[in-house]
Amino acid sequence: MAPAGLLLVAAGIVDLHWWSTPDAARLVAVFAQLRIEQGYPAPALLRNHGGAVELMIIGAVCLAYACLAPLIYKGRRSALNWAMVFGFGTGLVGLVGIGVDASTPVDLKGYLDTLVNTASSGPIPEIKALVYPAWYAWLEDTSQGLQTLLAFAGAVALVGAVVWHPDHFVGKGTRSTPPDAWDAAISRIREENARQRDRYEEPE
Repeated sequence: MAPAGLLLVAAGIVDLHWWSTPDAARLVAVFAQLRIEQGYPAPALLRNHGGAVELMIIGAVCLAYACLAPLIYKGRRSALNWAMVFGFGTGLVGLVGIGVDASTPVDLKGYLDTLVNTASSGPIPEIKALVYPAWYAWLEDTSQGLQTLLAFAGAVALVGAVVWHPDHFVGKGTRSTPPDAWDAAISRIREENARQRDRYEEPE
């Protein structure tokens, strides 16, 4: 999750940087003029200020996994629970974001294709000169997709760890608590199961 978080933060910074440039303001003005003159709706561009900040916040949450990892390794159940909550939560947020991006009515490529197929192809050179580099959008899409995939994969992996290694995860202070009657009973059951398993696995 930490590498995906770094990519998200980088994508948010790149988006904010581009929107602060004169080229971005000029491009928005060109789209607004074409909408008034030709009726073409403006295409979807990089995330605006609010969307870029959202990417950076999600990236910071993903980076928090680096702080939870040592605690999970030590078996802290609270850290495990927070990691699963953040994993499924950020995964859902990323999935919704991908769905919103995929459902945009007009993307930049489709917008340019529309201009080429009509008599309004004159502004295309200016639009191509003002638009951001292609790798800006690639960074944004890749970081969001990677974050969503790793968020769900990490949460599922933690659930599997709880199922397969339940003894590793304990509450705070549990390890220093002396065993009670219930712990003793569980230990006897496990020892008996181990003896039975060893007996069946002995060669004839």
